[in-house]
Amino acid sequence: MLVHEVNSLSVQKSERRIATVGVVTVTYNSDRFFDEYLNALRAQTRMPDLVVIVDSGSTQTEFLDRTASYPGPIEVRLETNRGYCVGNNIGWRRVRDFDYILFLNPDAFIAPDFIERAVDYMETESKVGMVMPSLIRYDIERHEPLDAIDSTGVVRNWHGFPERDQSKPVKALTRYRGPNRIPWVCAAVVLCRREAINAVIEPGDQVFDESFFMYKDDTDVSWRIRRAGWHVIHHPGLLGYHCRGWQDRRSMSRSARILSVRNEIKMCWKNRSPFLIAILFKYVLVRCFDL
Repeated sequence: MLVHEVNSLSVQKSERRIATVGVVTVTYNSDRFFDEYLNALRAQTRMPDLVVIVDSGSTQTEFLDRTASYPGPIEVRLETNRGYCVGNNIGWRRVRDFDYILFLNPDAFIAPDFIERAVDYMETESKVGMVMPSLIRYDIERHEPLDAIDSTGVVRNWHGFPERDQSKPVKALTRYRGPNRIPWVCAAVVLCRREAINAVIEPGDQVFDESFFMYKDDTDVSWRIRRAGWHVIHHPGLLGYHCRGWQDRRSMSRSARILSVRNEIKMCWKNRSPFLIAILFKYVLVRCFDL
């Protein structure tokens, strides 16, 4: 009888359908990051079923030729620069029927067990719509991680503005005892469940709101997914690395800061935030006083 039970369990396990995973990456003049990006995908203990790279109008695209050495299925699409959101939507439409979609920036590198462990976690937690890792800041010039957290998600600070939990030393990650709910993800690395995405598709067949162009688009998607009843999770046991082009708001161009806060207003309006007035005040400060 014991042998029969063991054999029965083995059959059930072998017959369990293997979840499919698609990766979507939007590139823009991403040459200096691209080798490490591809190497991180090559090293995965659970390879994705398809990688879709959408180039958003790079001035030189020769770096994309290096995808020829990638061992798995990969597609490259050359597009004009219509923004990060449009690029992600183009890629997502190619993998929309996959069980999980990993949105992965070209300047973000995932640990070798990321896809395997993230999918295993999502398979056991049916209410999780999005999961992101602990992101560590990475120095692309020295090709090594820094002793600084890049992001463990986006939270609301004391005056109501969304901000990234970042710049603390890596040892600060020990405060986490396990996966924790967060308001919003940093979409440099985020694994999404197909059903959660399907619940928030907007007119025009958009996951990412293309009117944002870039900035705050990941916060908007996270907000919509939470409002649809799904959990948004930071998992400290998952790890990724991120090369951030700017270290704080003051290092961003004024036009980028204006676009960011304008999208914040739009995001708060769409998602019925009680902090809309505070964000309008922030816009005035940035627009009129360049703060």
